[in-house]
Amino acid sequence: MARSIHSVIPSFGSAFFGRAALILATPVVRFAKALKHRAEVRRLADFDDRMLKDIGLTRSEVTGALEESIFENPSVVLVRSFERRHRSQRVGETRKTIRPAVPMVTRELRLA
Repeated sequence: MARSIHSVIPSFGSAFFGRAALILATPVVRFAKALKHRAEVRRLADFDDRMLKDIGLTRSEVTGALEESIFENPSVVLVRSFERRHRSQRVGETRKTIRPAVPMVTRELRLA
């Protein structure tokens, strides 16, 4: 069945305007999410140092995340600093040999 020019133009127009709306809405949605995350991190700043330590953060990390650009998600900054700190701590650890909870029984001891 042949398509007429009238059926092609409305479908092209709706797809075009749909894509344009999506392109324009994406930065607005990202900015709204960044503001929401910023408010959540601001609530973390109200925690005392002991509570921050319990969740693996320091006060300087929280204030540093809030000092980032308004367009930067402070939650991402906190996750990066948390991972960086724990990665460096793991490198400094020495490998401990894991000893079994029950001593191993050799064949000679079982026969006796």
